[in-house]
Amino acid sequence: MTRHLYLFLALGLLFFAAACVDDTDPLIENEEEVITAVTLTLFSDSGEETVVLGFSDPDGDGGDDPVFSTTGTLVANSSYRGQLSFANETGSIDAEIVAEGTDHQVFYQTIQNLNLTFSYLDDDANNQPIGLMTQVTVGGPGSGNLIITLKHEPGKNPLTAIGNPELAGGETDVEVSFAVTVE
Repeated sequence: MTRHLYLFLALGLLFFAAACVDDTDPLIENEEEVITAVTLTLFSDSGEETVVLGFSDPDGDGGDDPVFSTTGTLVANSSYRGQLSFANETGSIDAEIVAEGTDHQVFYQTIQNLNLTFSYLDDDANNQPIGLMTQVTVGGPGSGNLIITLKHEPGKNPLTAIGNPELAGGETDVEVSFAVTVE
């Protein structure tokens, strides 16, 4: 009888804990994958400059604030090849995103006075974009935010622009906003 009581209490506690999950976190929403690091590396087409935008939040939602880092400087009126990487506490999950490419798509939005244009360089098995590899064209000097959003099970179609994740639907796996300056 005591053993059944403990089992019943354990199941009740498990049910209670699952019911108390906070769904208000705009950063990490997919329970399958907790993404704690995002890195966008931009390689200058001229070979002169590499820019790295980094985000790290090892403890996930709550706890310590995330850390943002930037190395290098984006040069006005130039172009870059972008390589995006996602990781969690076990390491890179890029291979998983590519393997499940039909279920993932990355979006790049710019706001304020930031003149960056992104185009996809990688496709899934159905020749639809994934977005881990991009071509970036930089306009004139300015600053603003670059918002990178990884969507799970988006509605991939030609009308879903690289800068408009709202049209894609699906669930947001991670969304990070980087402060960017173009000189």
